[in-house]
Amino acid sequence: MRPSLTIVVTLSVLFTITACKTTEPQTEPMVPHAEERKELDLLFEESDIFSQSITGFALYDPESGKLIYDRYADRFFTPASNTKILTLYASLKTLPDTLPSIRYQVRNDTLYFRGTGDPAFLNPEFDFTEAYQFLKNRPEMLVYYDGHFKDDHFGAGWSWDWYPAPYAPEKSPFPIYGNMMRLQAQQVALVMLNEEEPVKPRFFERYIKNMGWDGAQLELVKRDYQSNEIFYVPKSDTVRQERNIPFKYERDLFLEMLSDTLGREVGYINDTDIDFSETMYGTPADSLYKRMMQISDNFVAEQLMLMISDMQFGTMNSEEAILYALSNHLGGLPQQPRWSDGSGLTRYNLVTPHSMVVLLERLMDEYGEERTLSWFPAGGVSGTISGSYRAPFGEPPYVYAKTGTLRNNTALSGYIYTDSGKRLNFSIINNNYVLGNHALRAEMGRLLELIKQIY
Repeated sequence: MRPSLTIVVTLSVLFTITACKTTEPQTEPMVPHAEERKELDLLFEESDIFSQSITGFALYDPESGKLIYDRYADRFFTPASNTKILTLYASLKTLPDTLPSIRYQVRNDTLYFRGTGDPAFLNPEFDFTEAYQFLKNRPEMLVYYDGHFKDDHFGAGWSWDWYPAPYAPEKSPFPIYGNMMRLQAQQVALVMLNEEEPVKPRFFERYIKNMGWDGAQLELVKRDYQSNEIFYVPKSDTVRQERNIPFKYERDLFLEMLSDTLGREVGYINDTDIDFSETMYGTPADSLYKRMMQISDNFVAEQLMLMISDMQFGTMNSEEAILYALSNHLGGLPQQPRWSDGSGLTRYNLVTPHSMVVLLERLMDEYGEERTLSWFPAGGVSGTISGSYRAPFGEPPYVYAKTGTLRNNTALSGYIYTDSGKRLNFSIINNNYVLGNHALRAEMGRLLELIKQIY
């Protein structure tokens, strides 16, 4: 028996193997995109702009189904109008390709009708006249109902002083003219002589109050907080720009406006016995989605949420629509958003960049590349980024993304096509800074250009 020899030999062999291993060069396993991450780390670390903001960023590779770079990607940020990506997805999952414009029921010689929330009715941004022609040409008497509207006219958390702002028209059950009056700011003499149309629709001429010009530093046009009176201060005949001012929704005002434009009387009923079992479809959904995403139309976004609620519950309430969408269509995101309005005007909204890039991939998977990109602004070409993120001359756009802007908040989420031919999803959200939004947008452009080059 030679136990001791066996032990010595074994130890000797182990020592030899270990010694050989220690003499080999030590190499770390290759990590995908390690070099690219270092370059992005360096950009963020050295940026004087990003250092003044709380910035979340996620870069997602559809091929691997994973984040390839993140910076606070799982923290919550105020997304501003990036919220419209949630609204787009919820609308696509809930609403038909041709949207309902009017719900109605005919009894004897009367057509009872109510709105669906469709924002296209007589809206100068759209050319659809089907709903207008439907009401104008029906032989029955027209009677309107709005008892299904169970919402506030402003969104949760909106600033009260936005009431005259063109980016914040009131929500309503049956929008008309985009819930906006369009006043030509011009010399009062021209208004009085009717040489030009001072306000569109002309129905609102009665509300114009000429304040005269006494040199006081007053706003050229201002709407009263509690009414539709317009205080108009003529300054010079060189001031001729158009001012878009939301009007305050009142049922009697709506009925008078609708009667005026249809050229026939419209009555009202508050009887809930009407079942409104018939539907008139008139507006192509994609036309609203493109307007909402390309121009960042807040009014369209808010009305789409009311349309979702109407479709699902027969009543109009944005909160119910949001809860429905979160429960039925937005489950499985890395972090569930805190979602409070359709447009992103409220600071109550909170999302993570990680969830945004995953949602962007759902859009691609479910609706295809061509259709999805048609909704998003294209860098240097269209929408809110027509002047930014421009591709080199002769090349197609390399960024398709939705912007988001509130005071001290700037966001950009979408798709980037790199020099190697990859398509990546990204979301960058900047909050709580005091420098100008332009500086943040320029720095985001520098970031996207780097991603285009290195991936």
